Amino acid sequence: MSSFSANAISAKAKAMYGKFLKEDHYDRMIKFTTLPELVGFLKKHPNYQDVLRDVNEASVHRGQLEALIKKNAFDNILRLIKIAPPEEADFYRLNIVVQENEVVLALIRTMISQETDDIKGKIPYFFDVHTPVDMKELLKAETFEDLLNGVRKTPYYEILKPYSTRDPQNIRYLDIEHALEAYYYDEAFKRIDRFYTGALNRDLKEVFQTKIELGNITKIYRLKKFYRADPGTIKSVLITTHSRISEKELDRIIAIEDPDAILTYLSSSEYALYTNEKDYVYVEYYAGKIRYDLARKFMYFSTQVPKTYIAFLTLSEIEIDNLTNIIEGIRYQVDEQGIRQMLIY
Repeated sequence: MSSFSANAISAKAKAMYGKFLKEDHYDRMIKFTTLPELVGFLKKHPNYQDVLRDVNEASVHRGQLEALIKKNAFDNILRLIKIAPPEEADFYRLNIVVQENEVVLALIRTMISQETDDIKGKIPYFFDVHTPVDMKELLKAETFEDLLNGVRKTPYYEILKPYSTRDPQNIRYLDIEHALEAYYYDEAFKRIDRFYTGALNRDLKEVFQTKIELGNITKIYRLKKFYRADPGTIKSVLITTHSRISEKELDRIIAIEDPDAILTYLSSSEYALYTNEKDYVYVEYYAGKIRYDLARKFMYFSTQVPKTYIAFLTLSEIEIDNLTNIIEGIRYQVDEQGIRQMLIY
C-alpha cells in the first residue's frame, strides 16, 4: 500500500470516528421518552444530520430510523473502501459480506413470521449496487425458493440450498445463521492470508479470533439461560474453526450448569484484564466492552492501516447497537438506568 493511501485511510477513519457519539450525547439520549425527541437530537448531530435531514420526526417509524442509521454507517465505510488500494480491495470489502448476511437473515425471519409485507423496510436499497446478490429479486421473495433465485450467482446459493424447504416453519434458522457466520469468518481469514504476512497477519487474525471466542461464549450463555438448550444444540451453533479455545475447553464451558457462572469464568480468563465495575451487568455487555476497548486501542495507537480500518468497523457496529438499544428502550419504556447498562462507550 502506498504511503498516500495509508495516510488517507487512517486520516479519514479517525476524522469520521471523531464525529461519533460521545458520553454526554448518550447521557442526553437515555432521558428521551419518545422517538421524535431522539430523531430531533440526532438530526443536529454531525454524524447523522445528512442522512436524517429529510426525516419527519413526528412520523418516522423505528424500523425506518434503524435502517437510516445503518445506511449512514455503511456510507462511512464505503468512503474508506473507495480510497483503499485496488490490490487490497477484497480485504476492505469484508463488510459487504456482513451486509449480505444481514439481508439474507432478515428475509428469512420475515418468512418464518409470515410478515412478508414488512420486508421492504428490512431490505437496504442503498446496498443494491455493492453486491452480486439480486436485491430486486429478494425484495419480491416470499418463499425459500425465491431466496435461492436471488442468490443463485453467489456463494450463498450453495450455503443455503441444503436448508431449502417449502414450509416456513421448517426453516432451520439457527443452522443457517451459523453457516453464514462461518462463511464470513472463513472469508476474513482467507483474505488476511492473501494480503498480509508477519505480525500484521497475526494481529488481524487475533481481532477476529477474539470476536469469535466472545461470540461463542455469549451464545453459550444465552442458550443456557434463556432457552435451556442441551449441550449438543449449543455446540452446533458455535464457530470452532478459527477459535483459539480448544474443543475440550468449550465443552467445559458448556457443561457449566449455572449460566451466570460463565461470567465468573470470563473474569478468570485472559479477558480479565479488560474488566471494570460495570462489566458483569450481562454477558453481551462484557463481550462488547472488550471489543470496544481493543478497537479504541487500535484506532488511537496503531500505525497499520488495516488494523485502523477493522477498529473503525467495530466502533461503527457498536454505535449502531447503542442506538438500536436506545430505540428499543424508548419503545418498551425502559428507565434511564436500564438503557445505560446496555450502552458501550
